[in-house]
Amino acid sequence: MAQPRTGSVCYLASNTEYGINMNINDFLEKTAYQGDMVIGDETCKVWKSKFDDSYMTHVGLEDELRFLADRGITAELTHGVGFSPTEKKWYGWSHRAIYGFGIGSTCRRGDCHYRAANLNDEIEAAILFWSDENKTNMKAEQVKDGELSVSWEYNNKMPNEKLRGTIKSVSWEYDTTFGKGEWKAKTLEDAKLMAIDFSAGVS
Repeated sequence: MAQPRTGSVCYLASNTEYGINMNINDFLEKTAYQGDMVIGDETCKVWKSKFDDSYMTHVGLEDELRFLADRGITAELTHGVGFSPTEKKWYGWSHRAIYGFGIGSTCRRGDCHYRAANLNDEIEAAILFWSDENKTNMKAEQVKDGELSVSWEYNNKMPNEKLRGTIKSVSWEYDTTFGKGEWKAKTLEDAKLMAIDFSAGVS
């Protein structure tokens, strides 16, 4: 899985600014049904999506889905992606964050839903992710298909004086199926792709 990106993040708080604020029971009636799921040695009662039978939450923990109800995400609801007919937006989320995309939404390098268009693009994204004022001589090289080695030298701004002048390297895994790089959503299908990429990026 590719590394998480920064930017374009809305955290999973219940939010009343959307003006939807659907009752959680109404939300569940529209989007989910109760079923069984085996977890370890235990069979648990859970809520599953009516759209694709994917897991939503355990029975008794319905309030965990309030962030979806508040945004009216009731269509084509899967584990991490869904559509809000009221807002005309596709949302992507994980346990970390949620964000909505519509016609006109953009994707820029550094955004959580950014996917490099090619290897050189991926190298630039990896360098950008690891760069800060304490580092110099940033480099990224392909180790093998799907993995880069990112390296740098700590400069004299590094607070830990023992690290100054030393070289550090880290592994950077990436998806070998490249994306679109920087782009703009022209249709709702484009917005859906951005939501899917966002969900993967913050998972």
